[in-house]
Amino acid sequence: MGFPALSRPVHLPLIAVVAASTAAQIASMMGVTVFPVIAPKLAADLGVEPSFVGYQVSLTYGVATAAAPFMSGMVLRWGASRTMQVGLGCTALAMLLAMSPSLWVFVVVSGLLGLGVGVMAPASAHLLFRYTPERHRNTIFSLKQTGIPLAWVLMAAVAPAIALAFGWRWALALALATALCVAGAIQLRRAQWDDDRRGWAARSPGLAAALRLVWRRPALRWLSVMSFCYTFVQLCTVTFAVTALVEEGGYTLVTAGLVLMLTSAAGVACRLAAGWIADLAGSSRVLAALGVVMMACSVGLGLSSPAPPGWVFCALIVVLGASATAWTGVFFAETARRSPPGQVSLATGGAMAWTYGGVLLGPALFAACYKLVGSYAAAFSLLGAVTAAGLVALRAAAR
Repeated sequence: MGFPALSRPVHLPLIAVVAASTAAQIASMMGVTVFPVIAPKLAADLGVEPSFVGYQVSLTYGVATAAAPFMSGMVLRWGASRTMQVGLGCTALAMLLAMSPSLWVFVVVSGLLGLGVGVMAPASAHLLFRYTPERHRNTIFSLKQTGIPLAWVLMAAVAPAIALAFGWRWALALALATALCVAGAIQLRRAQWDDDRRGWAARSPGLAAALRLVWRRPALRWLSVMSFCYTFVQLCTVTFAVTALVEEGGYTLVTAGLVLMLTSAAGVACRLAAGWIADLAGSSRVLAALGVVMMACSVGLGLSSPAPPGWVFCALIVVLGASATAWTGVFFAETARRSPPGQVSLATGGAMAWTYGGVLLGPALFAACYKLVGSYAAAFSLLGAVTAAGLVALRAAAR
């Protein structure tokens, strides 16, 4: 079951839909990004190694993997804006629980964050597909997806300083307050944006139906495999950049956070540029070019050292992070374009299961790889092979 195609004129400004979707994306991701950014400080209080954050991020996206397809049914039942509000509520509750310094509490926190992140893609895809002209779809979807790197920019800029000056719980409080404020703002438009909801008569198609739809259509199948590989590289980069610079480079937490902030800021610009170019030159060319850059940077990191001055390592981190962030808006737009009529949300949910699968496995396997090789730089170099696999899948989708 998917969402019906838009059959009536747009009655709300597109800019309001984009603003709300982007703000919700930022608020939900702030809850996820705060932990990698303050990992060295948080790990010291919990008595674990900083690399532990890789397992926490993987658990978060493991829940998101299962939640995303089910959420497409929730959008039908409750409406897209109500679904986003539920996701923001999960994020706020997770931040509140995380203020208790217990490893077992972080299991529940990771699950709630996964639910919060998992609802955003189907809900925002539904709204954007309704209100976006086809000729601008790549650009608009990419604009909404800037919410993810913007969340990294914000948390990388302020969370380390807050954690060092006032304690890491105040960094969580910032994410909590943001989620509640955005949820309240969305309520102002909820009646209009959710006028197509079907109520409790709508059935959730479930994970199996979403995955089956994606697998039976070769273009969607190989695009999803590509997204698994690309997001694997993306999350490993942003999750371990700060820890690598602090642990192996000897940088301060604030300095490493500034490098991550620059990485995320470059990702915002690259994501917008990628969407604009894809509307002009085609999605496959843009996705392939980004993959080549990612592969080259991954190999380069293995040949460089993060120790000061370490400017080559830092530059490669910035370029890798930016290119690994830029592709998602183009991917969502291409997934929507290749979806069966009226089934954009279901196809998006099924594709997101693959995407989140990359996030689920990526940080955990990276952490295990680091344990094996004993070097973050060497572990980064192995991401080149993952990117190469994504390029092969993209080639198959383009056929």
